Amino acid sequence: MRNFNDRTLLFDTNVLLDAVVEGRPESREAWDVLRRCNGGGDLGMVTSGSLKDAYYVLCRYGKEAEARQAVMTLMELLVIAPMGAEECELSIHSNEPDFEDGLVRACAELNNVDFILTRDAEAFRASTVRAMTCAEYLEICEG
Repeated sequence: MRNFNDRTLLFDTNVLLDAVVEGRPESREAWDVLRRCNGGGDLGMVTSGSLKDAYYVLCRYGKEAEARQAVMTLMELLVIAPMGAEECELSIHSNEPDFEDGLVRACAELNNVDFILTRDAEAFRASTVRAMTCAEYLEICEG
């Protein structure tokens, strides 16, 4: 049974990169939130597209084996959310200026996600799901 304080979180690509690349903004905060999803009560979700994008970026700036290991670690900590035609339809017809952000938004809305974790301040403003940074989320949890 789910605890009242437990929340469902959807991780945007930039937060995934923060978690696996030391020195990026909010790297520590991203890992703190991931710890909450690994035994701390929260359910962390990710889209397959965000994993793909993180892998691509990591390969460009490192070794393929390291990128693969980072994505495998994220897959162990997060649930891969379903993504299909319905999310694509919602995204293409949404008011999100970026199709990828529209996919994340559609996924969050269709899966009753409580918060989208992102550092993209311009994205998800019109979503029914509140978007925030990992630092902002941790303040809510501690407050």
